Amino acid sequence: MARTCRLVRAGRSVDAQWRRDGESLILSPAGAPSLVVSLGEVSGLGGDGFTVRLRVPDGEIALERLGGDGPTLLDALWRDWPVLRAAVLRLTGGARPAEVFSGSLDSAGVRGQFRGFFVDDRLIVAPAAGDVTALFVADFESILFDEESYCVRASGWDGGRTVFDRIGGKSAAFAGALSAARETLSRRAAAVVLRQFPALAAGPRADLASWWLPGRLASFAELERVAPGFESAFGSSWLAAAPRAETGRALMEGLTPADRYLGYSAPAENEDPFLWLLAIRGETASLELLSHGDYATYLFHSGEGLPNLVQGLVRLPEFSREALYLPVDQLIGERGLYAVPARDLPLLRELRARFSGRKIHSSDHSEG
Repeated sequence: MARTCRLVRAGRSVDAQWRRDGESLILSPAGAPSLVVSLGEVSGLGGDGFTVRLRVPDGEIALERLGGDGPTLLDALWRDWPVLRAAVLRLTGGARPAEVFSGSLDSAGVRGQFRGFFVDDRLIVAPAAGDVTALFVADFESILFDEESYCVRASGWDGGRTVFDRIGGKSAAFAGALSAARETLSRRAAAVVLRQFPALAAGPRADLASWWLPGRLASFAELERVAPGFESAFGSSWLAAAPRAETGRALMEGLTPADRYLGYSAPAENEDPFLWLLAIRGETASLELLSHGDYATYLFHSGEGLPNLVQGLVRLPEFSREALYLPVDQLIGERGLYAVPARDLPLLRELRARFSGRKIHSSDHSEG
């Protein structure tokens, strides 16, 4: 059943009707065609219940004078929008949340009220008046739950803190879910290191597994510091068996350990992880998927922050590399699911801005 409101858009205010239709909000301004707002394309949600504000690709839409229907609508949107938006941004890998949490968040990137849910190795966060984003548990060295204050504090590898509080009766469940996700990554890291570095001594291997989690991009200098003998063990084992070993060695030749980076994705059970190499040579950075033989080498303009951007890509293996280089207007048909992330996801926007070309390997039967 349609309900009434005052629709404000592009500086104009008109009487309108609204109704929910699955994953969309249908708005029917008086005397004008209906407007279908897909919640997956909404990049921000706000309001006090009597007014609801939606940030959309061409600006903002406000629904005013909602009356008693407003709080119910806003609650429903906060329940559904984060899940739909995260799926469209390709942050969930197709998974749906088992439980949604709400509270207050204080981190380097997001502050204020949030709603969020866990998907594998990440916490999907929908902040008030901001776009949906992902916090990766690989960034947390340790997690502490203060039962007296109902506060969860996660310490980063660089000493930074992320604080979650005001979660109410779900505080213990939230802390447990965060800790469980972190422990799962640790187990995956231990399995990968044991499988790929059989010649590495037990002590360095244990240190490597606890520090080099799936999704962390680290320089060879850092890896050698954490696990002495790493580079030699890597060259004789994981790299030697990789389909792109020859290309990887050529990309690394003559570079210092500080200019060569490795990262791997969180593998599913009984599957091999994606293994990425980032090699920075002057103003050009080459990104190579060592573990697969049917991908091109991707070239980027080097500069401050590039390893962090590539680290984000390592953590999201579900992205086709076409999302890196095709113009948005060519992301159509089967590729259409990458159009919104290419336009709205900060990670992809920045990587696309730095993208400078591809080197397609002659031995490839296909490319990504």
